[in-house]
Amino acid sequence: MYFSELTKEEFNTFMKENFSHYTQSIQNYDFLNKEDKKAYLVGVKKESGKVLAGCLLNQSRALKYFNYFYTHRGPVMNYKDLTLVEFFFTELDKFLKQHNCLYIRLDPHVLESIRNADGEVIQSFDNKLLMHLLKRHGYQHQGYDVGYSKIRQIRWLSVLDLSNKSLETLLKNMSYQTKRNIKKTEEMGVEVTTLPIDQTDRFFKLFKMAEEKHGFSFRDKEYFIKMQHVYKNNGMLKIAYINLNNYLKKLKQEVSESKKDIDNLEKKLADNPNSKKSKNKYKQTNNRHQKLLEKVEKAKRLKDKHGNNLDLSAALYVFNNHEVYYLSSGSNPELNEFMGAYALQWEMIKFAKKHQIDKYNFYGITGDFSNSAEDYGVQQFKKGFDARVEEYIGDFIKPCKPLLFKLFTLKNKI
Repeated sequence: MYFSELTKEEFNTFMKENFSHYTQSIQNYDFLNKEDKKAYLVGVKKESGKVLAGCLLNQSRALKYFNYFYTHRGPVMNYKDLTLVEFFFTELDKFLKQHNCLYIRLDPHVLESIRNADGEVIQSFDNKLLMHLLKRHGYQHQGYDVGYSKIRQIRWLSVLDLSNKSLETLLKNMSYQTKRNIKKTEEMGVEVTTLPIDQTDRFFKLFKMAEEKHGFSFRDKEYFIKMQHVYKNNGMLKIAYINLNNYLKKLKQEVSESKKDIDNLEKKLADNPNSKKSKNKYKQTNNRHQKLLEKVEKAKRLKDKHGNNLDLSAALYVFNNHEVYYLSSGSNPELNEFMGAYALQWEMIKFAKKHQIDKYNFYGITGDFSNSAEDYGVQQFKKGFDARVEEYIGDFIKPCKPLLFKLFTLKNKI
């Protein structure tokens, strides 16, 4: 075995063949170097040239004369092969020393447990030997944190396993309410389309509504434009919308049909006024008719206010050979009755199945499974799709120059 920088072709092939995060990609590497944010592709190869391990390393300046390195969900390798892991980190030390590294942070794609949506452990993984090895190499574990952090990647991800499951099975496994909501979006005619980059404003308007609802500021519009450029072949902005002309046409047809039902029932009651069955049916049909009329009036008001097409919900998606990632999203709370978010998820689950991608990643949750969790509603939404929770091992930091690193952390705190 030997450690070396990898060619783009070697790295790309290895990441396609081995389970890896979308950030461990050539697209990210090209973007970082284009933006003058230095990045390296490093790994371990057999004498035959076969790649056994690899990662994309980001380099940034720290304390003017030193460098900070980070690998997002890397390095990628078989962590059960401790000989390989030992070799990789031994050789990585030499690489970091050559590049004047102050410290390195990594958050490997290593599972600590798989849980159900309520946080109960279904399967746990024994990482003691790996933890001991990393500690011996000077890597300090940053703890099993819960919640969101500005400096760490989220440790808890909500993931739906699509492997060996048909769309019918996936739908069957969802909660009753989720299935019902998906069916409703189809009945109402909610559509999903990909936004061209020059219509990013449509997405961003909905995204800002989400920020206002939750009281935070996360990304600017330029970030989403940049993401579309970086992942132009495997990323997209999706939007769920409804055409009000079509919706009104459908509603009016239903109104007409329900009016015919009412007329028929009135004739039956005229012939048999004491029929309990006809009375109940008449009451139910009349109630439904009134609700349909209310929907028609509301749809007309919405059309007057917003125009023909209503943008309901939108999201940024990225995908690779292994997962579809549901990243930033937003929706119009005034239009929740159209359930655009459900249409989006179902459309992209179908996309994943069509492209033979085995995981649909709803992405981060806090890991707080109590009823008072700040993301309780988000967790319940994802739970409805039958998603499980993947808990990762967490972040590690290795100070390569311990005294200077202490100075660096003190300076940042101040």
